[in-house]
This record gives sequence, C-alpha cells and structure tokens, in this order.
Amino acid sequence: MLDEDSSLNFGESNSLSIWLPEPAQVDSSYAHRREHTLDWLAKSSTPRARECRRFLNENLSRFPKETQEYFRHCLRIRWYETLFELIVARLLQEMGAEISFESRNQQRKCPDFMARFPDVSIVVEAVSPAFNREVEDESTSRIPLLDFIESKVPEGWRTAVWELPDIGPSDSKTGFKKEIERMLDIPSPTDSSTDLEWADELSTGVIRLHLFPSNSARDKILVEPALTAWGDSEKRIKYAIHRKRKQVRSSESPVLLAVQNTSISGSFEDYDIASFGRTFDRYDQLMRLVEVGFQPTGILNEKRDEAPTYAGVLAFVQTGFLGGRAPVLYQHPRFSGILPRAALELEVRTYDHQAACIRVKESENVDLMRGMRFVRV
Repeated sequence: MLDEDSSLNFGESNSLSIWLPEPAQVDSSYAHRREHTLDWLAKSSTPRARECRRFLNENLSRFPKETQEYFRHCLRIRWYETLFELIVARLLQEMGAEISFESRNQQRKCPDFMARFPDVSIVVEAVSPAFNREVEDESTSRIPLLDFIESKVPEGWRTAVWELPDIGPSDSKTGFKKEIERMLDIPSPTDSSTDLEWADELSTGVIRLHLFPSNSARDKILVEPALTAWGDSEKRIKYAIHRKRKQVRSSESPVLLAVQNTSISGSFEDYDIASFGRTFDRYDQLMRLVEVGFQPTGILNEKRDEAPTYAGVLAFVQTGFLGGRAPVLYQHPRFSGILPRAALELEVRTYDHQAACIRVKESENVDLMRGMRFVRV
C-alpha cells in the first residue's frame, strides 16, 4: 500500500495519459506460462488483449493521479491481489460511494478503503487469499518441465502434454531431460506425416506426449496436463476473515470485508458454509431419515458477547477481467448498526437463528456490474 500518512480521494477522475497503448506491431500470441500479464498486454494485438487494455485504462482513469500510480505499481508486483482491489474500489464507486484510500483508524491501522455513501460511511478491506495452494505449487513446479519440452519440439510439430512425472523444483531433472530429448529426436513432418504418440515411465512418473503436424507459429504446446484440486474454500475464507480482524478492529464505521474466492470450483455455497454453517441429515440404524437440521458452525455464528468486528462479508467468486456475478453481502447476525442502502440492494444473505436457516434476499441492483465494462471477448 501507499505510505501510511496518505489519504487519497477517489471521487473525481484525474486521468493520466493512456497507460497501456495499442502495440505498434501485429502480435497474435497469448501469454506464455512464465509471462507477466502486463508484459503480454504490452505486446499482444489479439482481441482479448485489446479488451483487457481498454478495461484497465478506462477503470484506472476514474481515479486521481496518485491512485492511478499506486495501482500501476502494485499491478506489477502483486497482480492478482491488486486487480481485485481495483475491482472492489470501482464497484464501490458504481454503488455511489466516494472513496478515501488508506485512512488511519484509532489503532493507526490503514484499512484499504473508506467508502462514503450519501447515507452511511463504511470501511472496506479487500483480501484475495490463496485457494488450492497445492495446485498452485504443482503448477509452478511444472513450468521448467513444460519449458524444456517446448524448447525441444521440432519445427512443424505441436504437442499435447497429457502426463508429466512428479519432479519438484529441487529434484534432479537429468533423467527427464534425456528422455524428452530421445522422444523428440524426430524429423520435421512431411505432407504424409500423421500424429505421433509417445509414452515412457521414469522413476518419478509417466511422460505422455501426443504430437500433431502443424504449420502454426503459435505456442508449440497445445495442451498441458490437468490439475486436480481438492476444495479448501471453507478453510481459506474462514482464515481470511479471522486474519483481517486486527486490521479493522478499531474502525469507527461499520466494516465490510471483501473476499475473493478464486478456487477452481468456488461458489457462494462456500461462503454459506464458512460464514454461517451447513445443513445435515441424520439417519437411524435402519437408514431411515430421522432428522434434518442446520449446524451453525460458520465463523460469523461464533457466540460472543461483544459487538462483531465486521458488519458483514462482501463475497466475490472468480471475479476478474471477465467480470462474473455481482458480490453477495453476508450480513453478520450480531451486527445491529446501519449499512448503506446501496449495500443492502445487493443480494443479502443472513442467518435466522430462530428458524435455523440462511435467508436470501434477491439483488435489487441487477445492472451493477455493467458499469465496470468488463472484458467482452
């Protein structure tokens, strides 16, 4: 974030020159697995890249000069987290708020935003926790293996990589490299060449490749191995809610925690469980259903006497360049204050202790996301 003494107002646009101009040369490439998104956007002339540049340029132009510079800097060093902060800030603007950036609270902490709505001001802290950490680690460890395969694919061929051995960053890759060099020691295809399939087993696992004759100049790897993810969304959401309490605890205004669920299988049901709890069925020894109920084990249903730190959670699911569903407000059952009317126009989910169930109020602002003009291709 910016220096702790800074307090920047988001109310009025103060546009700089276009940050991401259109590239001078035609380049139809898509981002390489090691390539930073900003580096790809600086060179690619594909329709998707053009739309992504438009999205960033348009939305950054809605902020003052200092804030634009902050986002430009942080998008380079913390791409995913900063992109989420940008989306949250812009959506608050679309909801009618004027926003100050990193205002100090009583404990001299600096939450992300102070959102001043016409009726009520709130504090908003944005967090994008790491979901499926094991998958991310596995994907990272595959990068040097895929890079080596790509460097050895002969001209005129492209390949699908169906399986890769389990080789970590610090493991020896000597045997893997020798086998890839042997498998791909083939001549360029002729007009009569057909597909080739190669498979071999190393001590660390299986290599399985499928090669296709192709004159395309695009990336030589068409398909990468699938990654298997185990759902950890409930744990990650709970941890994010718990971890950010210290940052906002002494805030004088109601606090909303904006959380981004980037899990491959993420859904708002993950927030239902993490925030409020889950339903259960109980059967007797003859497998007859004898009870249906709800276990209020969510972090917002913790039994405490003091007022809650959060007024609620502003839940996002896989929100990025393409947009996605508007956020859902999970209102804290023990919050007794007032929230902005604009926030209550979102879909709101609350827990009814008497009925032991989650109540859902449908959104009254179905066009909220359109003002952001997300990427369309």
